[in-house]
Amino acid sequence: MTFRTISNRKLPCMFACSKIRILVLVVPVILSCRSDVKNPDIFNDINVDLQSKELSTIYNNFLKVDIKSKGAELSSIKQSEKEYLWQGDTAIWKHQSPILFPIVGRLVDHEYSYKDKTYPMNFHGFAWKNTFQVIEKSTTSVTFQLTSSKELKEIYPFDFILCVKYTLKNSSLEVEYEVRNPSKTEDLYFSIGAHPAFNCPMEANQKRNEFQLVFDTDAMPKSQDKASGLFIDEFTQYFENPGILKIKDTTFNKGALVFNPNPFSKVTLIHEPSQTKYLSLEFANFPFLGIWSAKNKNGIVAPFVCIEPWYGIADKTNHNKDYITKEGIIKLGTNNTFNCKYTVEIY
Repeated sequence: MTFRTISNRKLPCMFACSKIRILVLVVPVILSCRSDVKNPDIFNDINVDLQSKELSTIYNNFLKVDIKSKGAELSSIKQSEKEYLWQGDTAIWKHQSPILFPIVGRLVDHEYSYKDKTYPMNFHGFAWKNTFQVIEKSTTSVTFQLTSSKELKEIYPFDFILCVKYTLKNSSLEVEYEVRNPSKTEDLYFSIGAHPAFNCPMEANQKRNEFQLVFDTDAMPKSQDKASGLFIDEFTQYFENPGILKIKDTTFNKGALVFNPNPFSKVTLIHEPSQTKYLSLEFANFPFLGIWSAKNKNGIVAPFVCIEPWYGIADKTNHNKDYITKEGIIKLGTNNTFNCKYTVEIY
């Protein structure tokens, strides 16, 4: 990808005045956030406003897509007036498509060690709760950028440049991740992954358990089991037929399904009774794949499914916390660049 920097627009300043006096009204606004959910999601952070209204919109004759500056997170994928992306609900799962960087999943004790120093790191890293800068934009494409800072180096001691580019091509949305190591002396270690949530069911008269995920191969991988969010060397079979995963109400009772290694490169969301295809996700060469949904506090299944291609994975229960030996970690040499992408096709 080639990027160019664009200038930030100045916000207008409005004053009310008269010949007699000038009245300046200052209204302090304090934003607070609280969670009343009994089972908060793994991203929950009361200091993060994920309902930011600062959006970038791209569109063509087929799709209209909104992306938040906060986390460079997808906020909407529409074909005509039909919404395909989960719109978030604090009673179930308030996120929509968080970017997982520089880790995927959970670390042992929520910390890791690098060069004899221990650093804290919560679920899925920090990219999803930081504001990205828009560095390039057109009608059909927008690129966001996050870079290392003094504050981030307190938990992640690496120089990095993370760019996320969204591009519309007919009825498809291409999402490209680019990680650059600007250092001339130090290697960069990281993981990165996607977490888009799609509406499921898609129509008012449908149920979630009428849907299935149809993959591009006839593989039947087992899902790696977890204990408190960390992986153990046990596996569970969720496939009843080769290459077809039914989205049952019980499928996610133990949390996300994780395929390690990932044998797939494409999956299609299909309403089984009508055989209607709604969307496909293509993710060639991603070594790990997660599939997940949730339940609300009353145990009712959530009307979405997450399809999550990853370059990275959570720790095993017995990991020694050494960051550079962590499973799925990527080593990026000085002045080098890493690229990967996935594509959402809407039918």
